Amino acid sequence: MIVSINLLPWRDSKRLAMRRRFFHKIMIAILVVAGCVGMSRWVIYQQLNTQETRNARLQTEIDSLNSTLRTFAKREIERDALHRRLTLVNSLQKQRNNATMLFNLLPQITPDGVVLDKVSMTSAKVSIEGRSRSNAQLASLLALLEDDVGADNVQIHSIISDSSRPTLVEKRFKATFELVGYVIPNLPQEKKNDS
Repeated sequence: MIVSINLLPWRDSKRLAMRRRFFHKIMIAILVVAGCVGMSRWVIYQQLNTQETRNARLQTEIDSLNSTLRTFAKREIERDALHRRLTLVNSLQKQRNNATMLFNLLPQITPDGVVLDKVSMTSAKVSIEGRSRSNAQLASLLALLEDDVGADNVQIHSIISDSSRPTLVEKRFKATFELVGYVIPNLPQEKKNDS
């Protein structure tokens, strides 16, 4: 007797079960991949947000530092202007002693009989104009000038006899000398901006 066994339904059911497992594995793989992609996107998004927050804070700090640098630049300009003023005031304080030195020197070098009509000072050079009754008094003036340590480079430029008055013959003279110890004013220089 020949028994006929049909194995096709069993194979079909096994094939269907394998197909279901395959699709389940594919679905699980797709879900895992989708979860990984979603998770990686979320992580990247969080990192971008964190970096943007850092960048915003850095930009705020940079703006604050730039503002501080601008303030420092203004303060430096003000400091330089104040320094120039102080230098000028100090220079003028030292320079005002020049006139005092000259006024202290003039009585020491002017003998009796000599009258100074005009005294002018340009830098360290002093010009005097005056009159004397005799050549001896004029020579005494020049000798006193040359011997004094406060005067240097003494030069007489002219001696003119003035006999316009009938009773008195005057000698008009012009002389120059350099004042020793003259303080040259040290005026501050303007800073040039390289920017």
